[in-house]
Amino acid sequence: MAQSDTLPITGVLGVENVRLPDGEHLGLVGGTLLFDAGADWSFGPAVYGAVSGRRGGFFVGGVEVQRRWRLGRGWGLATGLYAGGGGGAAAPVGDGLMLRPAVTLWKDVGPSLQLGLSWSAVRFPSGTIDSRQLGLTMAWRSEFRHLAEHDGGNVPNQSTGLGFDRMAMTASTYRIDDRNGRRIGLVGARAERRAGLDGLSWGIEAAAAAQGDAAGYMEILGTAAFSVEPAPSALPGWRIGVRGGVGAGGGGAVPTGGGLMTKLTGTVEWRVAPGWTLGGDYGDVRSTNGPLRARQAQVWVGMSLEPDLDGRGANTDAAVRSEWVGVWQHHIRRTRIDGTTRALDTIGLKLNRDLGEHVYVSGQAHSAFAGSAGAYSIGLVGLGVTTRPATNLRVGAEMLAGAAGGGGVQAGGGAIVQGLAWAGWSVPDRGEWRAGLGTVRSLRGGGSHSPVIELAWSRAFGMAAR
Repeated sequence: MAQSDTLPITGVLGVENVRLPDGEHLGLVGGTLLFDAGADWSFGPAVYGAVSGRRGGFFVGGVEVQRRWRLGRGWGLATGLYAGGGGGAAAPVGDGLMLRPAVTLWKDVGPSLQLGLSWSAVRFPSGTIDSRQLGLTMAWRSEFRHLAEHDGGNVPNQSTGLGFDRMAMTASTYRIDDRNGRRIGLVGARAERRAGLDGLSWGIEAAAAAQGDAAGYMEILGTAAFSVEPAPSALPGWRIGVRGGVGAGGGGAVPTGGGLMTKLTGTVEWRVAPGWTLGGDYGDVRSTNGPLRARQAQVWVGMSLEPDLDGRGANTDAAVRSEWVGVWQHHIRRTRIDGTTRALDTIGLKLNRDLGEHVYVSGQAHSAFAGSAGAYSIGLVGLGVTTRPATNLRVGAEMLAGAAGGGGVQAGGGAIVQGLAWAGWSVPDRGEWRAGLGTVRSLRGGGSHSPVIELAWSRAFGMAAR
């Protein structure tokens, strides 16, 4: 049997009230996933989004580094520094680079749960936001279980990675309830994990506008769903149910107010083959402190990630290579709404998973932090091909499609494609460094195209597969 290993991780959810110029306030929610690096240090991706005020669509994505000290009797202290890129909703973010040093006092309230009080400073060096505030935080400890990258043999019958069982690619249409009946097309992704009760699952989903003159709209929500198999003998593989979600969204002139929004949909799905599911959702979308009311119609295709612990699919004895990739991209020339052409820089994260020996699927998110394009963000999904390293050298290529917008960058309707070739050099136990060259292009009229230079660092893990 393949041997598994674990890496301690900590999820952090926090809320704080950021002061903008002229006394305006913005309610900011942040989510961080910290991987233990040893000696009480940890690091990982983080995202912040507006949920109150009048800046719905304000998002920033980046990386946080944290150091913790134990104070005794269940108390602890953490200091951290976050750096990321983004913006939105016409917030005065300048180029989009956000720095957030913070200190948090933690108290254990259970074997894996902590509550805390934070003090932080949110600053955009090239903008006019410079705020200091208190916040409330919650953290929960868990484990990132993984296998050796090229392990063979039977895998353990338990979740690996972050515990998600399925990844779904989504395509949605919103029909906004206003006198114009505006329609918006979105593309996105959803990660789901099954709970202990049969048919119950929870997850995270994100989407961005790719059609309907809403370039720059983005949403990130936590979701929960329940489904049943209505007639196993007559409709094998079919399930029907409901899905609810709550999170942040806005941008692209979509009227979400402060950004907090909810969804409630009916859902139907069909397992067309072991590990693959087709589905559809239909229901209601609305903002809680803005005028948005819309009907959502969504189709999705799901790919199973983990062994079927509930018996709904077939297990295999494979361990599949997966990667986390941190990325810097330089767009040499991007056309702006005012007609000028300038360079911009983004910071991003890729999640790659092998589909075979030379093919992988990739999901990516990038946000601008330099080039006077604060609030410009990109979401991409697609396929890549790669060689297997004969020594330490590997080469590959990616073809991706998705949505982009914001930051005064000309993005047409939002739909975008990107092609990239890369070469990587691996260092044992320290990941792989990569350099890439490609091009990005908007698909609809009024968009732009640009050569892209990429530098990246990746870390591979073996994950259980179906």
